[in-house]
Amino acid sequence: MLNTRCRQLLLAVCLIFAGHVATASDAAVETVIVTARKVTENAQDVPASLQVLTGDRLAAADLTRLYELQFEIPGLTVTNLGLFGAGFSLRGVTDEGGNGLAIASHLNGVYLGTANLALARMFDLQRIEVLKGPQGTLYGRNATGGAINFHTRPPADQFGAAFEAARGSFDTTRLEGNVDIPVRDGVVVRLAFIGSEGDGYIDNAVDGREFAEADFWGARASVAIAPTDALSVDIMIERVEDDGAAGELWSPNVEFLPDPNDIHLTRVTQPDPDLTVTNDIATANVAYQTGIGTLHAVTAFADNHVRNLDDCAGSPVLEGCIRGVRPSTYRQWSQELRLSGGGGGAVDWLLGAYAFDARQESEFFLSAPRLNPNPINDYSATADERAYAAFGQLRYAATQRLRLSVGARFSFEENTVADVGSGAQDNGEATHVTDSWDHPSWRLGLEFAATDVQLLYASIATGFKSGGITTERLPTGGFDGFDPEQLTAFELGVKSAASSARWTVNAAAFYYDFDDLQVSTIAIVQNTIVSVIDNAARAEIYGLDTSANVQLTDALELDAGLVWIPHREYTEFDTMMTIEDFSGNDIRRAPEWASTAAVSWSKPLARLGELRLRLGFSYRFHFFFTKENTADTRQTSFGLWNLEARFESAASGWYVFASGRNLTDADYFNQMLIQSSPGYPRTWEAGVGIRI
Repeated sequence: MLNTRCRQLLLAVCLIFAGHVATASDAAVETVIVTARKVTENAQDVPASLQVLTGDRLAAADLTRLYELQFEIPGLTVTNLGLFGAGFSLRGVTDEGGNGLAIASHLNGVYLGTANLALARMFDLQRIEVLKGPQGTLYGRNATGGAINFHTRPPADQFGAAFEAARGSFDTTRLEGNVDIPVRDGVVVRLAFIGSEGDGYIDNAVDGREFAEADFWGARASVAIAPTDALSVDIMIERVEDDGAAGELWSPNVEFLPDPNDIHLTRVTQPDPDLTVTNDIATANVAYQTGIGTLHAVTAFADNHVRNLDDCAGSPVLEGCIRGVRPSTYRQWSQELRLSGGGGGAVDWLLGAYAFDARQESEFFLSAPRLNPNPINDYSATADERAYAAFGQLRYAATQRLRLSVGARFSFEENTVADVGSGAQDNGEATHVTDSWDHPSWRLGLEFAATDVQLLYASIATGFKSGGITTERLPTGGFDGFDPEQLTAFELGVKSAASSARWTVNAAAFYYDFDDLQVSTIAIVQNTIVSVIDNAARAEIYGLDTSANVQLTDALELDAGLVWIPHREYTEFDTMMTIEDFSGNDIRRAPEWASTAAVSWSKPLARLGELRLRLGFSYRFHFFFTKENTADTRQTSFGLWNLEARFESAASGWYVFASGRNLTDADYFNQMLIQSSPGYPRTWEAGVGIRI
């Protein structure tokens, strides 16, 4: 079986490469500039697995939901956790439990410390960079499996404006726009907004109500100030409010759907279920050219506010279950200082320091009358996080083509939690607990420029996910805590392009060794819902990651990506919550195969303008949503077809567009557990826009 799979993969790669070599076109693949290593460079020069979605690509596909990003990036899985925000998996590295996510999210270089901040609607973006593999040196904690970097569009130095209106499935109307305003020499402002309102795609079997509507709005102001050639200041303030964010989780467990043939049919008895998420983010990035290098100071503040009341009766034993927060607030502050220099010389270097402070306050309520006539939870809780780090990276050109790199980061963290409540499982007396950790991360790399357009690289890197402490008592009388989980990754890769820039082909082989994997176990024990987090597991993952882009002709372009993970399993598993041994089970949310492919065609229409068509396909092999690998949490293999059409006027700046997603109306889930989150069915949208 393994040899057959290897032959299939090699044949696919060879066919793609052969197609590139046979290309006879003068058109060129777009050069993409990134800041993945916190310096500005060509994406093809980054010695790591990196995929980028440009702002034009995001706008053409109307990608405002984070969930849909997973169908553009092979190896990425995004889970809807409703009240608890988003969950990620990248090349099998997933958040099994514990503090934070295993994939770090950043907005304009600022780490987003809670999943609900990462879940915010996307709009007016310049690009999204997805770095695969641990990024512990430059990005720090919770970048165990990689980092997703969102970059907003900066202000332009000339006046300009754009407006777009669209109508789509479920009576959804979407409006968005932006304007660039030069205030005076060296000062420009960009204002951007988005708004959407419509009906939901989940129907209630009880009374016909519709849930999971695309109701949200966002506004952003960006200011770029350049008083001198040596100094620049970029300021961004953003608010996003989403009150259609988590109706998806009102669907019951797939095993108890009202109609097994309709995964978008739910059973909600509450009169007023609701989830509203509001995010406020403010960032300031100051860059100053000194005599020895460039100094960056990145300061940020973020606030997340969640109000929730939902029907959590996902199985018969939870009939009548109500869950909610009234409210939950999360506030974070961060400061990063970086000094980098040596660009273009034999030595490139970067030194940095980082500080992070966050506080979460929650009023949580959970009632499950079938399990207990009294509320299970009715408590107030606070959680404080503090993190500090010093880091550096050095690249040395041993020869004209050979570079060596080394990087290290030293982190210190402290967590404090406190709670008091009156529920059956709550602490009746106020409890206050503190714990701390320190952890080093490092990276070694080797780069060899075989030609001017071919880069070979090898790396060994580590990353870690933060530890934590809870107010739950252990049988020993101490408090339940868990250590940081650790990942060591080995990667061999190649990045190549045609000298004519007509195509690029990138490939990497990777091996991950997990230790102290944090695992959350949720179970119903003696009519009580119990949740425990343990450093329960070790795991191994290895596979191949490939991507290609080719300009077949002036009119025709091909994109393709494939991630193959034949081995992704727990090698050891030991938890206090169960006597079961899950060693040998597949890691959850990790399909063996994931691929994307798209063909784009453009045609100038005399003096009228240009017509563009794009047909895309995303395929994902089956996988499990839980570590138990049970049949009722198994997502079967599925593929999604998407089609986009756009006409751009040649002279007047207007355009029209139409798109269809999941054209074959395939059924799939974004989450399966006690509750389930069905993916979007077939949808369409059509609209018009104008640029001034």
